[in-house]
Amino acid sequence: LDGLITPNGLAFSPDGRTMYLSDSHPSVQNVWAFDYDTSSGTPSNRRLFVDMNAFPGRPDGAAMDVDGCYWICGHDAGLVHRFTPEGRLDKSLAVPFNKPAMCAFGGPQFDTLFVTAIRPGGDLSDQPLAGGVFALHPGVCGLPEPSFAV
Repeated sequence: LDGLITPNGLAFSPDGRTMYLSDSHPSVQNVWAFDYDTSSGTPSNRRLFVDMNAFPGRPDGAAMDVDGCYWICGHDAGLVHRFTPEGRLDKSLAVPFNKPAMCAFGGPQFDTLFVTAIRPGGDLSDQPLAGGVFALHPGVCGLPEPSFAV
């Protein structure tokens, strides 16, 4: 794919036929949706899904839930956002650190959203938990990461 500076936020819809990809670079901050050919592994029909410039935080790591909603870390904003399949912000969960980096669903029922935090240098008195891994219960189940064959 051309024109990406800092690709991130890769996730797939529950049926595997839509691929999501973000660019975290401060000059871009967009998330795109693509049609995805599961037999060839080819994305096509790139279209803007969410312009993250309109929301707090740069897009970072992402995950999908069973409702087909896209969860993405709002880096530098201390938030994890949930967007509906139509690209509408559904909810934002606050985390006790500024730089959430990746989220993934896990646990026996995939009802726990694990979020990693970057630990920046400098004074951390306002975010002493930065650098940890946190378990949230967002009230929805996620999808396991898709497997693939080489």
